Amino acid sequence: MASNSRNDKAPNVRNQRGVAKHWPAVNHRVDPDLKAIIERTAARLDCSQAVALNLILDHIDLTVDGVPTWVEHEHPAKEAFPLDDIA
Repeated sequence: MASNSRNDKAPNVRNQRGVAKHWPAVNHRVDPDLKAIIERTAARLDCSQAVALNLILDHIDLTVDGVPTWVEHEHPAKEAFPLDDIA
């Protein structure tokens, strides 16, 4: 018997039933182009946007401090005691 349910098409990108019940909800305003990335990913994987966002976030490389690796390159840490301010 053929089935067209989302679970049968892509069971590996579906949360197990009830697993997200205790997860915190996130509500943030995002750039429409970035929202479109989530929508396209969900459509391509045939999963919910919540699952797509979890997959995207899960594949970000993080430092030992839990910050994305690109942050240090684009926003270097400030010195604890800036040497330019010392008289």
